[in-house]
Amino acid sequence: MTAILALPLLVSCGEWLDVQPKTSVEEEDLFAREYGFKDALTGFYVKMGKTMLYGQTLTYYYMDMLAGLYESAPDVYDWSAVYAYDGTYQSTVNSIYSEMYNVIANINNFLKFVDQNRSVITTENYYETMKGEALGLRAFLHFDLLRMFGPADYRNNPEADAVPYRTSFDNIATPILPASEVLDMVIEDLLAAEELLEGHDSEIFNYDNSADPFTEMRQMRMNVWAVRAMLARVYCYKGDAESKALALQYALDVIGSGHFTLSTYDKITTAPIMPTEQIFSLYIDNYYQIVDEVFVNANASTILSAYETTVRTWYQTEADARYKTFRRVSTDGGQFKRVSQKYNQSYYTSSRDDYSGLNSQPLIRLPEMYYIAAECEPDAKTAAAYLDEVISTRTGQYSTTTTTDFDKTDTRQIYGMVTGQTVRTNELMKEYLKEYYGEGQLFFFYKRFAFTDFPGCPLDNNESMASHYQMPIPDDEFIFGNNN
Repeated sequence: MTAILALPLLVSCGEWLDVQPKTSVEEEDLFAREYGFKDALTGFYVKMGKTMLYGQTLTYYYMDMLAGLYESAPDVYDWSAVYAYDGTYQSTVNSIYSEMYNVIANINNFLKFVDQNRSVITTENYYETMKGEALGLRAFLHFDLLRMFGPADYRNNPEADAVPYRTSFDNIATPILPASEVLDMVIEDLLAAEELLEGHDSEIFNYDNSADPFTEMRQMRMNVWAVRAMLARVYCYKGDAESKALALQYALDVIGSGHFTLSTYDKITTAPIMPTEQIFSLYIDNYYQIVDEVFVNANASTILSAYETTVRTWYQTEADARYKTFRRVSTDGGQFKRVSQKYNQSYYTSSRDDYSGLNSQPLIRLPEMYYIAAECEPDAKTAAAYLDEVISTRTGQYSTTTTTDFDKTDTRQIYGMVTGQTVRTNELMKEYLKEYYGEGQLFFFYKRFAFTDFPGCPLDNNESMASHYQMPIPDDEFIFGNNN
């Protein structure tokens, strides 16, 4: 049985993921055999794929609502209310926080037993691979918590309070750390994961009938290249000269790995999930049951969409293959809207001849590595070339990125506004908006550069985004002091 087909059968381990008081007998029974570790590890991905986390809220839903990518959404009438973290969306924010730490707590329990019971893990490379995956996931989750609950414009606020970094499964209170310390711990976990996975990860990124099912389709797990892509993402976020050099190197290493390729123009319109670009994704069984309601069979009360004129403005040309992945729908008022079809599962097949992207939610894709390279490369022409390499596959146009005054404040109108950012940053922003529609990454980009306004921002023109980027840590964290 394949790894992909096996995933739904392992959902039962999700029961173990709900953190509750447990006896040592239950834990020792679970981790007394190698397959217990495999089931528990798979359970982390299942939990991450639930709707409150990356199966909806943290990707195409709430995170992209915050980024101003929709003009119609269920039960949203005042768009400025999406930033009411202590009001309208308090339960959403609190649930994100608690669910993320729930998974982290179980990862920590797993990490304790993977060393304590290492002797039961007898298959070659399993111990290193499983421990490396778990450390990589712990870093991944903490980094997203930092990006949500930590300060905006990290480079100017590294010592501001952020979040706790949980490394053990216990009831000991964990302090809220400065953002810089959280980031250092993320990097420490990622480097440890890279060391474990190097030479032990199978690096099989497609179906392979001759392989151990646990070792194929590695993009569906925290593989060694996903860890390196995360290091590129994290070092880029850190932003000092040394870190940017490291981010550039890691990004180029991933690009040059040979495992991932930019989707061709024609394939984007037939497979908008772009399976050849996926470095790390989640497999979500029967994903259509979640996404059809908002993107495929949507009605006026459930649809996630933007007006056609808005979407056309973003993509600048209807020749952009990414624009063509939107479906046109009419409204009661006679206006047209565009609805993304990226997650329309009818595009994808379950055939094992080649991976199609069925039931996948991308979390890291290859274009981001080009964008990180473009951000961190000192030479303007070389940086622009990285951007243009992606743009050419999307539009068929070459050498479109301007390098005039590349790192000076941009005086041009971008989507009808002067952002106050540099030319380089604006060129990157346009690409993040077009490329990551429906993937939850754009808000983090705006926050990292502390945009005071951005396309689609629902705030009044006189109100700045500055005070709306940092989600508040739930009161329970201060009352109880731990996340178990």
